[in-house]
Amino acid sequence: MCGQFEIPFWKFFLATVVGKAIIKTHIQTVFIISVCNNQLLDWIENELIWVLSSLIPGFDSYLPTLTEKLHAVKEKYLAAPHPVPSNVKEKWDFSFASIWNTIVWLMLMNFFVKIVNATAQDHLKKQQDKQLAKKVSASGH
Repeated sequence: MCGQFEIPFWKFFLATVVGKAIIKTHIQTVFIISVCNNQLLDWIENELIWVLSSLIPGFDSYLPTLTEKLHAVKEKYLAAPHPVPSNVKEKWDFSFASIWNTIVWLMLMNFFVKIVNATAQDHLKKQQDKQLAKKVSASGH
């Protein structure tokens, strides 16, 4: 991208490092701490209920149902996963995610093969140029 938009590499690299290593990391840390802290989750839930019920007329009638569904999702998420017996074979899952992951892997492998191929061709061209230069200098004597 920096080459496409004619941005100096080090300026681009520094901006990327600052964005990913400093800003994104702190946002993710705060999010994970928020999600894993039950007291903070309860406080956020109560504040959202207060704000939404004061801003949206008629929200109070849907509040018990919505709260019950959100608590069910939270309990399901926090519950321990059921153990899978080792003798049961898993079925292939042809979901959109697995198909997408396969496509991404194929694209990455294609990219890798093209890089290796381009490097090999560049190396071969340099060797052929050296051989041609030797033949030209030998025939010139």
